Amino acid sequence: MEQRILTFFAEWLTLPKEQFRILVMLADVGAFRGNLSDVCRYFSVDPQDYHRRRLRTAIEALACHGFITAVRAGNTYQIEIIPKAEEITMPAEWVNRVRRHEYHTEDVAWEIVLKVQLWLLQNANNGLITNDDIAAGVNSSVSQVVAAKNVLQNEYQAFIKEYAYWNTGNCFRRKGQIIDMSAWWTTS
Repeated sequence: MEQRILTFFAEWLTLPKEQFRILVMLADVGAFRGNLSDVCRYFSVDPQDYHRRRLRTAIEALACHGFITAVRAGNTYQIEIIPKAEEITMPAEWVNRVRRHEYHTEDVAWEIVLKVQLWLLQNANNGLITNDDIAAGVNSSVSQVVAAKNVLQNEYQAFIKEYAYWNTGNCFRRKGQIIDMSAWWTTS
């Protein structure tokens, strides 16, 4: 059985959570045609007016900034991704596992976990990485990045990290980490 691969773009990683969610859905289903209640059901949230309004705002912002094309006819939307330059690919099974998993080690949104995983897939080979680098790359706080990394490391064994230190004369200080991405995640 052939594994389905989803394509993400590095430009998505700094977007707000609601906008990133829409793009994750489009990466999974391709072009979307339906109403906002259908989008709510895709994410397993109640199709209340509050959620639909937030989705509508996110879709409008994505279209305005050139990430998607969105055509609205009544309550029905036709939405498609506008490809960007830097692609990041990930198996659909991994994305769905991150979206549906209940995290036991940290209180963190699945969007942040997925953004950090995508950022690491794109940048782990660049050598020394700091949590500040990751936080800037995914437009999040360092504490959320640390929580997401803990989930990826402890619940998925998605990477191995080795800390790098420098000698200040009196003591050793951590200057960052070198991350080696694992080829396979555990199936838990």
